[in-house]
Amino acid sequence: MKKLFFLAVAAVVALAACTKNEADNAAFEQSRQISFSTVAGKATRTPLSGTIYKTTDPTFGVFCYALTSGKNWTANSADGQAYMDKIEISYNDTDKIWEPSSVYYWPLSGSLTFTGFSPYTEASKVAYAPATKALTVTNYVAAATTAAQTDLMWANTQKDLTDNQSTYTSESATSTLKGVNMVFHHALSQVIFKVKKAAGLDDYTVTVNSITFNAMSTGTLTVTDDSPVWGTATVKAAYDSEGADVVAPNNSAAFAQVGNANMMVPQTLTAENPLVENDQKFVITYSLEKSGVDLGQKAVTVALKTTDVTAWEQNKIYNYNIVIDLNKIYFNPTMVDWVAADPQPTEITVQ
Repeated sequence: MKKLFFLAVAAVVALAACTKNEADNAAFEQSRQISFSTVAGKATRTPLSGTIYKTTDPTFGVFCYALTSGKNWTANSADGQAYMDKIEISYNDTDKIWEPSSVYYWPLSGSLTFTGFSPYTEASKVAYAPATKALTVTNYVAAATTAAQTDLMWANTQKDLTDNQSTYTSESATSTLKGVNMVFHHALSQVIFKVKKAAGLDDYTVTVNSITFNAMSTGTLTVTDDSPVWGTATVKAAYDSEGADVVAPNNSAAFAQVGNANMMVPQTLTAENPLVENDQKFVITYSLEKSGVDLGQKAVTVALKTTDVTAWEQNKIYNYNIVIDLNKIYFNPTMVDWVAADPQPTEITVQ
């Protein structure tokens, strides 16, 4: 019986040792698992804002290349072997970290270099060439409706890494795990229209019914070693503010936004006098009412190009503040002069 007892104790000890080793191995594997700590640059559908890539923000794509020991990305990028080739990264709500659907681990030697883009829905247009260190988004199209537009972003290159860098802090919590820092930059221009009434129109109701505009919709972005350049934008398209009717506030109030922000391909603006077909221009349609009297509707065409803004640049917001004024009623009084009657009365002699 003693012998059996000792054997049972030994078995328990061995089982405990196995359990501990498995736990240690699991912890080790998790520490070597590649995760991502995301950050949004300066200021799906709504434009992303702030410096936190939120847990509800779109999934993004990652390129990762491996180099053997003794090589670095700056000098040897052409030797990089694809380890993650346009892999989708999504938020893991359990571990509170961003990760690919398939687990990737850090290599035992050498280093990894990462870059990426957002949102992943644009993946079909995106490619990366390690030899030239160039991320390319070919023929990106700013959708005609704001509901279908995306906030296209590219990420800084994280070079020669051998481990995860820092923990991910979301809008509500901080993960217990570290990840590769993905610092995203907005690649598009944000165009917003706002209105208000000129001074003296407090008794009039000015309602902006729509703002439509023409602009170039398509362009190719090339980010070479973290230096982004857009090619010439092409393909003229029609856009719409898509907002409900907006009553313009009085001059003393802040401008009211009309419709949604428009995520546009960066482009040079053109305008001639008078405006011609290919100019980037917008049309504001508004109606007027006073004391229940319908005073009609009007559409005005204006160039998007101004003396201050001759191009839309990436990662910048353009607020077109529109002041609606009315043509005042003035009076130019004249008179019709007296006219001598013909015939005149005959002379009257009085004695």
